[in-house]
Amino acid sequence: MWWIALLLFLIVNIIVVIFSRLFFTLSYIHKSDGDFLSIELRFWRWVRLKKEIPMVAVDKEDMTVKTKQKEEYGQDKKEEEEKDYSPEDIKKQLESMRDFLDRVVGFHRILRRFLSKVHVHTLLWDTQVGTSEASTTGMLCGGIWTLKGSILGFISSYMQLKTAPELYVTPYFQQKHSQTRIKCMISFRFGQAILAVFLIVRHTQGRVPKFRKKTA
Repeated sequence: MWWIALLLFLIVNIIVVIFSRLFFTLSYIHKSDGDFLSIELRFWRWVRLKKEIPMVAVDKEDMTVKTKQKEEYGQDKKEEEEKDYSPEDIKKQLESMRDFLDRVVGFHRILRRFLSKVHVHTLLWDTQVGTSEASTTGMLCGGIWTLKGSILGFISSYMQLKTAPELYVTPYFQQKHSQTRIKCMISFRFGQAILAVFLIVRHTQGRVPKFRKKTA
């Protein structure tokens, strides 16, 4: 019968989706006083979501970060949208997230289980720094190497590294300089993400909070 064929077709497609991989790419560039963040999510070859967040300026009076965000959904592109983020807005979001995680029983166990299935395909972290003083620059570079080593140790312990990471620290002893470039691509199966979300919701005590959006 036709409904049996339709049911089999739906089951096969659901299985294919569950075992398909999601590719998540993060790119971050800091140069002098400018910052640029790009987040891209790919599912199969034709499903693509991309969000670009260039930090335009920082208002020194109230420390508000002014950005212009651009989103892409496949071939559709949205016009740039200006948004402001104050320290109070960021604080509220972090507090909401912390309160939520505190109510998830066994969150660290769920997170470790999910991270063990994550593949790291690309990890590039290039840092250039200088303070115009050789001794201070040397100490700063040493601290940066320590930080990168700790983060790499965490990643290699909890995730699956598929390629050797590229970590660089370039000192500028004679001038003040600050530049950082990070590019990381990870992937995980769609079904693993669904399972992690299900376990988090299932083990949440109380209602799942709704994170507040900034109102004009």
